Amino acid sequence: MKLLKNSVLQQSLLYGMSIALMKGISLLILPFIAHQLSNEEFGRLEVISTLAIIGSILVGMGLEDTLFRFAGSVKTKAQQNHITAQIFGLSLIVTVLALFAGWYSASTIATWIPGSPSIYEVRLVVSVLALEGCIAIPLGWLRMNDRAVNFFIASCGRALLQATLVLILLHFERGVAGILEAGLIATVAQTLLLGYWQLRGTGISYNSQIGKRALIYSLPIVGSDLLAFTLNGLDRWILASHTSLDDVAQFSIATKFALATVLLLQPFGMWWSPKRFTVLHETNGEAKVARFVAMGIGLALMISLWVAILAPILITQLLPASYNNARQYALGLIAIMLLKELVELINIGCFIGKTTRSQFVINLIVALIGVSAMLVLTPTYQVWGIIFALLLAQSIRLWLFYQVSQYFLPLNYPLKSLMMLTLVGLFWLFISLQLSHILHLLLVLICATLSLLFCAQALNLIKLPFTFMQWSLINE
Repeated sequence: MKLLKNSVLQQSLLYGMSIALMKGISLLILPFIAHQLSNEEFGRLEVISTLAIIGSILVGMGLEDTLFRFAGSVKTKAQQNHITAQIFGLSLIVTVLALFAGWYSASTIATWIPGSPSIYEVRLVVSVLALEGCIAIPLGWLRMNDRAVNFFIASCGRALLQATLVLILLHFERGVAGILEAGLIATVAQTLLLGYWQLRGTGISYNSQIGKRALIYSLPIVGSDLLAFTLNGLDRWILASHTSLDDVAQFSIATKFALATVLLLQPFGMWWSPKRFTVLHETNGEAKVARFVAMGIGLALMISLWVAILAPILITQLLPASYNNARQYALGLIAIMLLKELVELINIGCFIGKTTRSQFVINLIVALIGVSAMLVLTPTYQVWGIIFALLLAQSIRLWLFYQVSQYFLPLNYPLKSLMMLTLVGLFWLFISLQLSHILHLLLVLICATLSLLFCAQALNLIKLPFTFMQWSLINE
């Protein structure tokens, strides 16, 4: 049992380091990029990047979640490898089709996107997206098999290579195109490495029967993710249409700092996501899943508070003064990120069947509400209109997912304890908003962290010291 505990902790730490370095490197070079590009150029880069969001949904085809669902539910290693090889083969077919279609439709795509990107820039983005489709399955397979070292090498290696190339190409004044070129070169390198590991580990094959099952399960996920694009991508297009690229840049900078909420929670999510179905099928699995989800929620609340206190400080200290408006948008965007992460934690009931239709219906309803609100509010309230619309949509989305997931899989969450922990966090957030001195804010951050940990322990949400992912909790 002790060996198992150590293994889980080591895997979690490696995943945490992978995500921290991967995203952290991006945040570290963000000030350099912000100083090298004008606000308008940065805004254009962000609008182009929204193409990556919608493209990754289409190319990924929801196959990573399909891999976890089907390969994670079988009992033998041979069966798991067989299903993985089939899904990997399907992902390669999708990748080739996406590369061909995207390359030859680049001129048409360029006319759809606000900001007037060039055909060359669109083709760079499309090429990266096509490769992302066959990257997701090997990365998911590594996570399922607790090969965190390989995951670390592949993920951080790509991030380091891309960051180095960005610095070099911006130095030679390649601008937006240079940043996209760096992304493509790094993606090709990662694809070759992961493809080699996948072929050695499981091989590659394709069977129409497995492919049909995978598509039946994954297509509603794709539809749901496309609808989710309306709340994470289309917002920039609407903003660019009603305001300016400078406003898009301010909004995007605030979003990047708010994304630290997702970044810091990902080590837990990356460990838990592929394990949750396995744990659910164990003895007393529903109670175990409820406990881990509650721990994840408590962790998300704490992380959100950290980011809410630190983000305005970092924006002021690290970025040009022209981005100071981003400080006022950060808090609302952090709340939006928190709501999105809570959905990822409590939605397991929507994934336990043979299809994921309920996801699609929920996201359709929320997309209609969100887009309608953005179109109504943005012309009058600009960036704040987008933020208010997203807060409304994500709040409704969380409520709907909770209700539907509980219908399919009733779990006994400690709701009163989580509400009490939330109130403590809101108290410290209110205190931090009254202060401006950096040292005072850092002191509040320390006090808030200690009090939240103490409350979480007292409410039986975690066990100190630092045992929120100990495997022993599964076996209690």
